[in-house]
Amino acid sequence: MYKKILGALLGAAVGDAMGAATELRSIRQIRDTFGGKVTDFNTPPDDTIAKGRKAGMITDAFSIPYILIKNVLKTNGSFSTELAQQALLEWASYKEWFQPFAGMTTRKVINRLKEDQGEVSDWAYAGHLGNKLFKGHYYALSSNGAATKAFPMGLFNPGNLDKAIDCTIAITMSSHDDKYSISGACAVAAAVSRAMEEKVNVYDIVQAGFYGAKIGESKGEKIGLHYPGPSVQKRMDMAVNLAIKEGSPDIIMEKLADIIGSGPAISETVPAAFGLFIANNGETMESIYGGVNIGDETSAIASITGALGGTYNGVDSIIPGYQEIIEKQNEIDLSAMAEEICTYICK
Repeated sequence: MYKKILGALLGAAVGDAMGAATELRSIRQIRDTFGGKVTDFNTPPDDTIAKGRKAGMITDAFSIPYILIKNVLKTNGSFSTELAQQALLEWASYKEWFQPFAGMTTRKVINRLKEDQGEVSDWAYAGHLGNKLFKGHYYALSSNGAATKAFPMGLFNPGNLDKAIDCTIAITMSSHDDKYSISGACAVAAAVSRAMEEKVNVYDIVQAGFYGAKIGESKGEKIGLHYPGPSVQKRMDMAVNLAIKEGSPDIIMEKLADIIGSGPAISETVPAAFGLFIANNGETMESIYGGVNIGDETSAIASITGALGGTYNGVDSIIPGYQEIIEKQNEIDLSAMAEEICTYICK
């Protein structure tokens, strides 16, 4: 169990840090910029969101769930909306993460929480319903931030999909309170929960993802916001059908980018991640590479595929030396966190 937990943490962190350099570029632009397929850490170029950061440094995709886990362990509590809000406020205190990486939805929530506490900052209303995209388009409302922070709920509830889903709904409601965000987040959490089991395969994990998406959307229908937009579970079905067809993982990656998309909408990020996971037969590093090179929201997609693959295959499936790079560049101790999670689960 320890190796699976550490594999999930490290896989998600590696995917995030590696994807930071390729984010917002197309597949072709990634190849032109880096001279081919990216399979290692790179210093983010100056025209990326992560500009100024070193190779191996994480962004919001891993830092938010990392802070969330710290809060769960620190308070010895359960996953709740209130705990998630406190974790977001703590995350926002790290200016290296909040200022460059807070998306429109997360930024709005954090600024509202600060306002409630009388701590409105100078940039508090930057982007707060500030443009047409945010006001009227599901892409900005149902963003992938809900999905990237969903894997911890799977880790803490090994094999208990329904409990992982309930915890995920509570956490998701803290910031992404719509049925599609809930659905996508539950898909990731349920898949990781299933991957924590010993005798499991790629099919089992993906089926758990479908179950999470279905239950999440059903429950989100009752408690979440409603607006026009595509169903995560239906687009996951499209992605799976693409991924199981003949072709190399790189060809499937290109088809996923063209047909499903790899943008910030959770209905693109989550289906694309599951498609890449299948196309690479659940292999951790290959799944991460798929996310890093698919274009656009590469940190988010690679972080999710890294969490799925790392849980399924364990930490030994990740390139030796990568843990040292991640821990040194970000001043974090993933081994200690994995041990704490193990202790928490085994109580």
